[in-house]
Parts: sequence; structure tokens; C-alpha cells
Amino acid sequence: MLAVLLCIIVCVFSTGGLHRNGRSLERPDVVTWSVESPDTVIGRVGKPVVLFCTFTHPHHAYRGNISVSWREEKTGKWFLNYTNYPSGNGFASWIQESAGERFQLVGSPRRNDVSIIIRSLRPCDDHTQYTCLVELQVHRNQTAHNFSQTLLMVTGGFKATSVIGKRGGSSRLPCSFSPLDKKVASITILWTKGNPWKGTTVFNQTRSSSVSTPYTITVNEGGRYELVGNPEQGDASIGVTDLRMNDSGDYFCCVWVRNSTWETVIQDETGLQVIVPATILELSLVTDDDRETLVCRAEGEPPAIITWIGPENSALPANGSEMRFTRDPERHQVVGELFRPRTGGSYHCVAENGHGRDTREIDLSATDNSYSNFIIGMLCLIPLIKFLLLLITGIILFIKIKEN
Repeated sequence: MLAVLLCIIVCVFSTGGLHRNGRSLERPDVVTWSVESPDTVIGRVGKPVVLFCTFTHPHHAYRGNISVSWREEKTGKWFLNYTNYPSGNGFASWIQESAGERFQLVGSPRRNDVSIIIRSLRPCDDHTQYTCLVELQVHRNQTAHNFSQTLLMVTGGFKATSVIGKRGGSSRLPCSFSPLDKKVASITILWTKGNPWKGTTVFNQTRSSSVSTPYTITVNEGGRYELVGNPEQGDASIGVTDLRMNDSGDYFCCVWVRNSTWETVIQDETGLQVIVPATILELSLVTDDDRETLVCRAEGEPPAIITWIGPENSALPANGSEMRFTRDPERHQVVGELFRPRTGGSYHCVAENGHGRDTREIDLSATDNSYSNFIIGMLCLIPLIKFLLLLITGIILFIKIKEN
């Protein structure tokens, strides 16, 4: 959960460190716990953003109530109030006040996390100060509260880039940012796949100027990711090898720059589509209950479109009674069936998508239906011909006997 939350924080906003100490109401001179949140959160219009707020507590086995309130300083309204309390063998949250679905909880209070997410930023959210207030039950009749503030800044719309890669090949996911002039203590490059608050971390590398090791990699999903850009030049691009179909999706790049007194996070977004050129895997003739069917199986992503070319080298019109096309999305395959080919000759199956075209041919001249039907008809007429010959012979003999 903490790793996922870290991913959320880094991918959605840029922060400067700030914390305030919580003090007991009875002993305000004694520091008992703290609340931490970033000085500034930067989001983009129409995109989600997380307002991060965590707290510490001296008692690791704390099971008392945790009351959380969020306020928008521009209007002075508390837009989210809830209490997390013991319930049975676990805990439950009672929401006393909520401003709607746009504000949602993403943190876990029992893990000292009371962060929220704003699902879609608006231009009017720019330069809004938010206060996170946490109240803990120190003793049965004693509570302590603390707060921290975050300034939300909203920038213009975000234009995502798109990358196309071929299955089994490699691809480069771009991520660029403005190089920083100041000397930094460390730079963390974090890539996640999926929604920024629910995504999976695929790559996480930290470069530090204060240790002997130039960089450390804490996450490299499947060993298929590599930093190919130069962060000192504002490039945090990564390369992905051995592309798979489930690699398709949205990727979020976060560059977290730290110094002793400030922190900045830059976000970029890239969409990756893994494609498969249309390829025919099988073309065969299947006979079932005296019915012949041509079967063409093709692979492709996007799904291949199958066309049948008849012996006269012309495309056969799609007919529901003569053709059937079936898709298998999980295997990225399409099966085209042509029922009862009417004439002998060469039939072509053509599979095509936006990235490739494949053709295969099958010859039915040796199994021409008209010839087969003629042979079958002649075999069926043999008994009738024999009967007619016997009948005619009997009539002739009967006439001759009668004349004599």
C-alpha cells in the first residue's frame, strides 16, 4: 500500500516538503506526533490530482478514533469530514460531510495516510489552499489535533504522446522535462502503468549525488525496462524490450527532484499500443456431414479483417448464409469460414489490418463439387439403369413368346 501511495504522490503532483508538529491539548509544550503534506501540488486541467497528507503517532497499536477534516481556504468550507473508528474485528469510516464524488479518499487512516484525490481539476481550482486537519484520541477523554496546508496550482491541459510497438520488439517511452539549474541531492525517475492513483509501478530508479553508488533501481518489472534518456539533459525516457500484448496502456512518468529544502515533481504521460501485423495462421478445408467449409484463421492487433477471393479473382460478397466470422479477443485472432464453395478452383484468404497484409491460397480443383455431384449421381443411377434394362429385356421376351 505504501509503495502504491508513493507512486500516487509522485505521479500526480510536484511537492515541496512541509510538516507541522501535533501537540497534546493538555500538554501543548510536548510534541507527540506530526502531520506532513507538500507545500505545493501542481496538477493539470481535466486530470486527477492527489492532495497528500500523512501523520505519525507514538503508539503503534493505536486503536482509537481518527477524525479527518479537509477545508478549502478560498471558501472557508469543510468539504470532507469523516471518522475512522473500531468496528468488530476491524475498522470502518463514518463520513459526516462530503462535497460529492469529485473528492474521494485514497489513503488508509490506519496506515497513517489520510490523502484524498480530486478526480478532475478545473481552472477555478488554481491557487487554492487546502487544510488537512487530523484529530486523534490520546486518552479516553483527551484528544490532540494537528493540521497541515497545501497550495494547489493548476496548469493548462495535458497533451499525451502515443507510441506504437510491435509484439516481441522494443519501444521507447519518451519523458522530457526542463533541466534544473540548481544542484540537486537526488533524482528519482518513476514510471507507472494505468491510472495514476491505482497504477502498477514498472520502473523506479534513484540517482543520488551524496553516495558512492551512482544510482539504485528498486523496481524493474520483469527486467524489461531500462533508462535510455539522460536526466541531466531533461530526458527521463525508458526503453521496453520483449513487448507483450498486455503492455498496451497509459504510462505515467514522474521525475522527483530533491534538495535539502525543496522537492519538485514533473509528470509526463505516454500511451503505448502494442500491435501485431495481420498474419494468417491456418487455411484448410474441413468436411463435416458432407458439407465442405474453408476455414481461415488469422492473427492481428487491431483485429484482422478477412476477405475471400474466389476462383475468378474477385472478392466474394459477404453473405450470412455462406460466410461466418468469429473473433477471439483474448488470443487476438479472427476465424473466417466459407461454407460450401460452389465451384472448383483457387480460393484466396486475405487478412489485413492497419499494420500488415497476408494472403494464402488453397486449390479445390481436385474436389470440384459439380464433378463430385455428377459422380455421385451416376452411381445412384446404376441400379435404376439395371432395372430398366431388365424391364425392357423382359418386355421384349414377353412379346416374342406371345407372337410364337
